[in-house]
Amino acid sequence: MFLMLNDIELNHLKYFYYTVLEKGVAPAAKRLHVQQPVVSKMLKTLESNLDQALFWKKGRSKCLTNYGQLVFRHCQVVFNEVNKIKQSSADPRELGGILTIGGSEPIINFLCSNIFDKMITSYPKLSFNIYTSTQAQMINMLSEGKLELGCFFYVPHLSKDLEVIKELPFRFHVVVKKGLENQAKIVQSFIGSREIDDNSTHSFPTVELLRKKYPSTRIQFSSNSLTLHKQLVLKGKGVSILPQFMIVKELKNGQLIDLFPNKKFEWNLLIIKRKSDYLSTSAQSFVNQIN
Repeated sequence: MFLMLNDIELNHLKYFYYTVLEKGVAPAAKRLHVQQPVVSKMLKTLESNLDQALFWKKGRSKCLTNYGQLVFRHCQVVFNEVNKIKQSSADPRELGGILTIGGSEPIINFLCSNIFDKMITSYPKLSFNIYTSTQAQMINMLSEGKLELGCFFYVPHLSKDLEVIKELPFRFHVVVKKGLENQAKIVQSFIGSREIDDNSTHSFPTVELLRKKYPSTRIQFSSNSLTLHKQLVLKGKGVSILPQFMIVKELKNGQLIDLFPNKKFEWNLLIIKRKSDYLSTSAQSFVNQIN
């Protein structure tokens, strides 16, 4: 099967892709069930046909050249699509290939870990590539086809090539460490949860709510890591608004106090994909299990 001109076969790209993915020729050979010389030969053939170096030596290791990085990014898209073709004809009980998902750190770490556990138990041939970064980077990766799905609580600007395929409401709580709820200095220190790389998201309704009682409330920290928010609150460094699934135990045992127990804060979890993409069976299974 030919992918492009100059005798570059999909197989050549596959060996290159897995060499980068597995961080070396030896682990790539093991993953592909071939001998190391086979992988090395394929890489040399690919570089020769492209007439470009894909790697440069750095000590005993190899690093991607700028051109190699470009080729790898295209390979991510190509093999994501190849994986979908394989899955579309596969028995759902025998799902395999790679499911590529990105999203906000608390969603991936706290909400999705149980889903990944169930899926890998049900489909042992399935592998996962999971990305967490700033929301802006994840949205770009979705648009470029490097992610099959994205999971977010907040998306200020959804590009025309993307669509929300599922929305689910989740409860949030404005919390402070127990014993500090009446200390103005602590309650006035807010830990912001919006994206720090997006200047359009600097409006904080929770801060305005706190200022009604504590006029001097200010944003002490800004971070897109809600795990950091939780740790800072538990250390008594301020107040933050966190999803309930992250702090169930701490609310139950009294480590954290809800400053507004009678007020319901709720945000929707958004599952996003490219409009032009057809979801693989494994991606659809993942979406179905989020509740």
